[in-house]
Parts: sequence; structure tokens; C-alpha cells
Amino acid sequence: MELQFSQYQYSCHKRVLYKNSELIVLKRNQTLLLEYFLLNPNDIHSKDDIMDVVWQNKVVSEQVVFQTISQLRAIFGEQSIKTYSKKGYKWQYPVTSVESDTPLLPPPNLAKNKKSPYFLYTVISSVFILLILLLASQWQTPSAQISLHLAVNDHTTDTRSKLQQSDINALSNHALFSVKTVAVPESNQQHFLSPQQAWKNAQLPPQNWLIWGDIYPSEQGVFLHYGLSKNARHWQGYAFGETTEIAILALREQLNRLHYLKFFSTSKPIRLAELQTMHTSAPSNEDVSLLLAKHLIHAKQHDIAMVHLDKLLNNEGYAQKAYRAQAQWLIGMIYKMRKQHQQSAHRLTLMNKELKQTSLWPLQHDYINTSAWLHYEQGNIAAMFRVLEEAITLTKQQQEPLAQFEFHMLYSILAKKVDNTIKQYAQLNKAQALMIEHNLSDSNKAIVYFHFALFTEDNALALPYLKRILNIPRTASNYWVIDHALEMLVTYYIEVRDFESAHALFDSAIKQPAQLLLKAQVLLAQDLIDDARPLLKEAFNKARLTHNKPASLNSALALYKLAYSTPEIKREYLAFLQTNGSQQWLKQHGVTSAIALEN
Repeated sequence: MELQFSQYQYSCHKRVLYKNSELIVLKRNQTLLLEYFLLNPNDIHSKDDIMDVVWQNKVVSEQVVFQTISQLRAIFGEQSIKTYSKKGYKWQYPVTSVESDTPLLPPPNLAKNKKSPYFLYTVISSVFILLILLLASQWQTPSAQISLHLAVNDHTTDTRSKLQQSDINALSNHALFSVKTVAVPESNQQHFLSPQQAWKNAQLPPQNWLIWGDIYPSEQGVFLHYGLSKNARHWQGYAFGETTEIAILALREQLNRLHYLKFFSTSKPIRLAELQTMHTSAPSNEDVSLLLAKHLIHAKQHDIAMVHLDKLLNNEGYAQKAYRAQAQWLIGMIYKMRKQHQQSAHRLTLMNKELKQTSLWPLQHDYINTSAWLHYEQGNIAAMFRVLEEAITLTKQQQEPLAQFEFHMLYSILAKKVDNTIKQYAQLNKAQALMIEHNLSDSNKAIVYFHFALFTEDNALALPYLKRILNIPRTASNYWVIDHALEMLVTYYIEVRDFESAHALFDSAIKQPAQLLLKAQVLLAQDLIDDARPLLKEAFNKARLTHNKPASLNSALALYKLAYSTPEIKREYLAFLQTNGSQQWLKQHGVTSAIALEN
């Protein structure tokens, strides 16, 4: 489905945006929030609804919502999203739907060339090439083995054992796979949370896959939770057997099915269209059905997702408990997003029943997390705290420091939402102690440190957290935290006129427009105008090339103010601001009066 508004056209299927047939590059969260607005243009969306849809179960601050909305307003104009006090946000442009087969880009007009010799030559050549490819497809060549590297680390617990090389030697004896080990510093739980980072940390050759897994002995057998990753492409699922050996054989069969579905043939991220094709080829594959349902939920096709989830609930047997529990959880999440809290609570109860006779901790984690948020939304604060207390006790028994840390952070954030300052800071302190004691991975700490900084409510006390954020590797999920932390630090150092510390925040080779702009602001605060001007020009040019509208406007505004001795250049920057800035932005920054004087 394609949606049109103003001069823009958005493809829900491809998740791409065009303006007058020109591709507009959006970041992931910008895309998800825009799609949510476009699919529900007549509704007012609360901050909690937006956080559920865009960030789902990730713990983020409300500031993230404000920032992403500001970014969309910078792209589409301040008038594109209206704020309703204490209610939420509503999309303002009229949205129309067009046929799904309508091309986003106009096709080249070949009609006038149909009789030209060049056109005929092109058609004949194309047919010849297709015939060659068709013949070549008939010749079968032996496929190379898929190289799997088993993640080995020192993280273990008494209640769960890791997948070991000795467990999966059977895979190496198979013609399709070869298995080696690779030492990694993080735990398997961390790999499931950040599979792309796990693959990067393993430093594998580009064509090799990382595999890891945990074994959960249960009442009637063994569940094997496994994960696969190669750069941006990853997968996870469950295998079951009466013994560990049988569970390993079930894993091998699942990997065989994934090979048949051509999962291993690329390292590109999995998309909805690919999953739909895989489901057509393997309609009874539980992992495919489950992941397809997750993508459909993400695409706001909730009713279609429920059809696939209901089919999973019809699969009987103890071995299917992991899939039935996940299906109940996802249906509960759909009801939660629809504010149908009673139905959501009922599905979570059914999920908990499925988990009673198992040791499937990852799914228990999802159940607890969602239950706590549901109690909060229903106003059951006592029940919310009780669930979190029980969760922390359970993570201690399970010896799961990462999960315990996450629940302390969730406890702290929810305590802040209900204005319980004592619990908020008590849980923060416990979370911080766990970080130090267990040396938890930095890959998912940026948002945590950011919350530490915000909770301090004291700029000076927030400095250590903000500085540590800058040392965390930049990823697709934490870039906004790093950018905001840098901005907060620069602002603080300018306020206290500690310019040496401010300059020390920047590398010698700055590339990002926002960083160039911040560096220039430090120089301007020092009255080093001649040093600041070239940085502002570079920021202005790079921001326009990368469609970074806020940075381009702010750098143009700074250059406009500096061009006091050259009226022609000053008018050029003013023209850019007038063309690209919204009326509200122009008025807020004092540009409207300058435009009036110029005219």
C-alpha cells in the first residue's frame, strides 16, 4: 500500500519515502513513527502509544519521542504534527491511499523509441540473456558448505547450560555445514539482545555465520534456544527433544529448512516480503510463522498477524509450548496497543500457564516485562511493584545479572513515572552496583547512562554519565543518545565557560554536521569568529547533502548572523531560511522580522 500526502508518497511495503519522485532518506525511528501517523491520521496518539509502537519493549525516555517528533516536523514542517496538551499528537496533512501496484517512480517513456533500431537491439539482447540464464539454472553445481562459528564464552549459570562444540558436532558431519568455535566476551543473553553487535565482536570473515544457544531442561525434555547472525541478518528460534542429543538433531533439521528457504544466501536484513515468501514455501515452520507475525505487527497489520498466531496456538504437544507462549504474548501485545487491557491481561495469563512446566527464562522475562507495563497503564501501581519485586527475586535465583539489571532499570523508570522518588533512586543504585559487579557489556548501556544523567537533575552530577556515553560504540539503535549526550556536554561547558573541556570532546577529524555545528558554537562562545565560520560552512553543506534539515537551518542561521558585512551573502542565507524553515521556527529564531525588513 502507498500513502500520499502533500508532495510526498510513502510505501508501507518498502518503507521508503519520496518527494516529487525524489527519494527522502529517513532514519528507522522516523520511518516507524511516520508510518504510524499515516496509517492512523485521524487519531490523537499519546506518548505511551508511540513508545509502544515505535520502540516496543525497549526502555527509552519520553525525550526520545519529543526528539523524533521534532525531527519529523523539521522534515515536513511544524504544522505537520499538532500537539494536544496532555493528550498526545495528531497528523495534520490529509492522507490518501493509492493502488499498491502504482509505481513510486515514473517509468521511463519508451513508447517513442519502440521503432528505433536501438530499442529492437535491446529487446533481442535481453531475450538472449534470459535464455542463457534459464539454461544455466538447469545445471546443478555443488554448493559450498555454510561456515558456522559457535560462540564460546565464560558466562554460565547453574540453571542453564550453553550450547557446546561437543553438542553440535553432528552439524559438522552434515554436507551443508561446517562448525568451528570462536571466543566472545559477552553472554548468550547479550547476543540475543544485540545479534548484529555479537557478529561484529566475533570478528568473523564476511561470509561466516555466528551461532549460539542456551539449553533449558524442563519437565518432559530439553528446550534449545538458538540464535544466528551475519552482520545485519539474524534469526532465533527453539528446538525441542526428549534429550539434549535429540534437541540438537531437531536444531539440525531446522537449519536444513532454513537452508532450503535460502536464509543463508544473503546478509541483508529480513523483510516482510521475504518472510511471506518463506511462509508460502514452509507454512508449517513455527519459527517462520512467528517471525512473520512479528513483522506484520510492526507493519500495523494486526488482524493478519493474529491469524498466524492463532494457527500456532492450535499446535498441540509439550514441544510446542515455546511457540504457544510466544503467540499468546504477541496477541496480548496487540490488545495492549489497542488499549484493550482485559483481553491483554487474559492472554498474559494464558502465556504464564504455558510456561509453568518449563524453564524457559527468556519468555518468562517477556511475560514479566509486559505485565509490569500493563499494570502501570491500568493504574495498578501496587501490582506493578509486586511483579517487579518478584522478577528481581527470580533473576537472582536464576543467576541472570543482565536480566536483573534490566528489571532494576525498569523498576526505576516506572517508579519515576508514578513519582516514587525513594524507589526510583534505590533501584538506580542497585542497577549501578550490578553493572560494576558483573562488568555488563557496554553495547546496550547508552540509554541506561542517559537515564542516569536525566535522573540526577543536576548538570554537574550528570557529567560522568554523559562522558561515558561518548565512549560507547555508535550503532543504529544508540546514535541519538550519543548525539544528545554530546550536545548536553557542550552546552554545559559553554555555560560554565570551560572551553578546554568542550574542545576535548571532539575528534581531530569531525565529519557529522551536528558535531561541526557544536564545535563552531564553542568557537563562537570564545569570539573566535574566523575559526568558526569555515566549520559552519562545512556543516551547512554536509547537512544539505545528508538531508539533515535541523543542522542545515541552524548552521545557515549562524552564517546569516555572521554575514553582517556582506549583504549579498546575508540575503542568500536568509532566502534559504525562508524557503526551508517553518513559520514557527522562523518566528522562534527571530528570522520572520528580518524577512519582513528585507522585503
